[in-house]
Amino acid sequence: MSLTPMLEYISNYWPKLVRQNSQDTGTLIGLPCPYIVPSHEGFFQEMYYWDSYFMGLGVDKTEHETLIVDMAENMAHLLQRFGLIPNGNRYYFLSRSQPPFFTRMIVLASEVIKRRQSEAEAQAFIERMLPLAEKEYETVWMGTQQPHNRKVYAGLSRYFDINFLDDLASCESGWDHTTRCDGHWLGYLPVDLNSILYFYETDMADFYQQLGQTEMSASWKSRAEQRRATMQELMWDAAAGFFLDYDFENKRRNSHPSLAGFYPMWAGLATESQAERIVREWLPRFEFPGGLVTTLTEQKGKQWAYPNGWAPLTWLVVQGLDRYGYTTEAMRIREKWYTNCEKVFWTTGCLWEKYNVVAPGQIPESGVYGSIHGFGWSNAVTWDFAGHLGKR
Repeated sequence: MSLTPMLEYISNYWPKLVRQNSQDTGTLIGLPCPYIVPSHEGFFQEMYYWDSYFMGLGVDKTEHETLIVDMAENMAHLLQRFGLIPNGNRYYFLSRSQPPFFTRMIVLASEVIKRRQSEAEAQAFIERMLPLAEKEYETVWMGTQQPHNRKVYAGLSRYFDINFLDDLASCESGWDHTTRCDGHWLGYLPVDLNSILYFYETDMADFYQQLGQTEMSASWKSRAEQRRATMQELMWDAAAGFFLDYDFENKRRNSHPSLAGFYPMWAGLATESQAERIVREWLPRFEFPGGLVTTLTEQKGKQWAYPNGWAPLTWLVVQGLDRYGYTTEAMRIREKWYTNCEKVFWTTGCLWEKYNVVAPGQIPESGVYGSIHGFGWSNAVTWDFAGHLGKR
């Protein structure tokens, strides 16, 4: 396989990100299997929840793909030991989780097991993981009291932190920090979280169907359909033609759109006509020369906002575009992201956590802790896009 210098950098970088810490050390929680950290910079020694799924996309179908199974096993271990998958395997992260991609990780890991072992082993893996996924869903994401007070209105959930602080709830969202939700995360039902939970429910239905448990499968399908109906009622703004976060305290939609409004396309809960409006009316507003901007509003210190673009959000949007048949738009955005990363790579010799997509090559908004090079999910998504674009 012939690789460009940037893709060769990505391919050679994964071993630098692998850690194995089986014993608790200070604040670091020991994990039974190796895992990938976001960057080789010293302060990254922990496995992060949603980062792990996106980095898994980058090592899938490579010599490092068994790390996907390892990280799924680590998530299962954390669920068994602490009752949740924390933000990261640090004791100080046990107050919150992160976007719940556990079932998506199970799917990714089961495909690796099927390729490397057998379909029977993959099924056994799914069967073993199912009770833990159900535990995470019921206890953490559908919890109604401390320490998991997340299901708060009309059967939908919010991001949370045991300390009941908005800033820490935004950290659970992964968007730390952003112009979304007017800084009042505890008062909102987020579009992205509930889209992920819809996908979680459909994954659970698929798992039970594979195991021949049709009644359980139907039950999970019913939960998914109920969530979809409620999201359609509360979050779809027919006048705007977009999905918006819902302020359940004041019974109104938030007026600040973000890429979270594309998650219903990724999850498959948007209608065909809704997808058409989103693509026609909103994609041009978020699309810039270097890719997709996170929000349309800018604020100093908010890195999950204009003018920054982020690899996981970009990947989710293009997946949704492909799902609804907008392949031309999806490929165009992949090309813009790839070209932006390559432009910065030629200048800096590495990939970065986030990018300025409004002015490619320019410095992004640094947020509260600057810009980190490496970087796991940027490497992974760029590698994935390169495959779609025929660049490797």
